[in-house]
Amino acid sequence: MYGKIKIFNRHKKYEDYINKQLEKTLDPNRIKKWKGEEWQIKVDGFRHLFKRNEKFLQNKKNSVCLGARTGQEVFVLRELGLDSIGIDLVEFPPYTIKGDIHNLEFDDEKFDLIFTNILDHSMYLEKFISEMERVCTKNGIIILNIQEKILGDDYSENIIKDPDPIIKIFKNSNIIQNRKIKNTFDEMNRELVFKKN
Repeated sequence: MYGKIKIFNRHKKYEDYINKQLEKTLDPNRIKKWKGEEWQIKVDGFRHLFKRNEKFLQNKKNSVCLGARTGQEVFVLRELGLDSIGIDLVEFPPYTIKGDIHNLEFDDEKFDLIFTNILDHSMYLEKFISEMERVCTKNGIIILNIQEKILGDDYSENIIKDPDPIIKIFKNSNIIQNRKIKNTFDEMNRELVFKKN
């Protein structure tokens, strides 16, 4: 099934994976950039991204953004009137709380909108996707932005060569949008939108 996804398997223990990801998230130079010069660029980029997906956001109330870092996507969703929170390995108040994408500490069916653009940073794709589906309400929307056929960086855990294996991992949702994209602020080039059954 994973033939079209290159999995790196470079960590012997989950703790090693977490520590590798924390290297990036705790880097003071990166944090300064994310909160400083990149803040508005990403806010504008997420405004465009969610405008592009406006029809999927209609009547949505509660959202979670997974791998949100400093939380520009959360900021934009709150602007749009959603009760939104971000999850990352490091807390960045007021938009992002500490959490693990592979083990979300939320009740089942908590959110009617889920967004992530860090699938390439997931060590366990099936677990990550299963957690997204678990916390998504019936008829809720899951929006993924992915890098297709792009190498990523030193913190990437996989390279997605084709979206089909990702789509097949979703057990309780139907794909309702699969399109090429060009974001203004990152290298994501494909958008997958699912509706939970």
